Amino acid sequence: MKLEDICKIYKTSKNEVAALKNISLEFNMGKMYAIMGRSGSGKTTLINILGLLDDPTSGKYFFEGQDTKKFNDNDKSNIRNKEIGFIFQSYYLEDNLTALENVILPSLKNKKLTNEERIQRAKELLDQFGLNNRYNHKPSELSGGEKQRVAIARSLMNDPKYIIADEPTGNLDEENEKDVFEYLKNISRQGKCVIVVSHEEAIKDYCDELYNLKNGALDE
Repeated sequence: MKLEDICKIYKTSKNEVAALKNISLEFNMGKMYAIMGRSGSGKTTLINILGLLDDPTSGKYFFEGQDTKKFNDNDKSNIRNKEIGFIFQSYYLEDNLTALENVILPSLKNKKLTNEERIQRAKELLDQFGLNNRYNHKPSELSGGEKQRVAIARSLMNDPKYIIADEPTGNLDEENEKDVFEYLKNISRQGKCVIVVSHEEAIKDYCDELYNLKNGALDE
């Protein structure tokens, strides 16, 4: 992921708001990156652009060497499904599905996998995060830390190269926060690129690179 002079401007009926100002960054495999900044600093706008959920007003974004301006909506959707795993503060688990079914969910579009292979991979991921005894539990039966671990497992189901985590520990206590950061660090050690937005100072102990945003610009 490479950003060159990225700007994002939101227009209202009365004025323009610059959410991002001339952001140039590069995110490489095998590293864990932290993006910090106060509320309104542009963090969410930045990761929405990185995750192909939003487009910049100006500048260039290269994904795997390709200019994303050339991508259509179907291209972006396929990349989000196969190449990028998302983790959110609020988990976004399906309440009526078990932990196992929630992890399987992103792989349903993957026609290369049989149902048996999906189930096996989902179980292996849940085992990796210490949830081998939670396969059949629904979100209402899980703790906050367990829900987030299910969400991390789900983000890895399609074996993406990039993991984008938006405040993944915002609803967790200190112990679970450290566990989640350690899990994310281990994922980067396996060769993936992990990008974490966080307000928590503890992230500094785990990331390889730290970027601070202030009023939409990189705070050097």
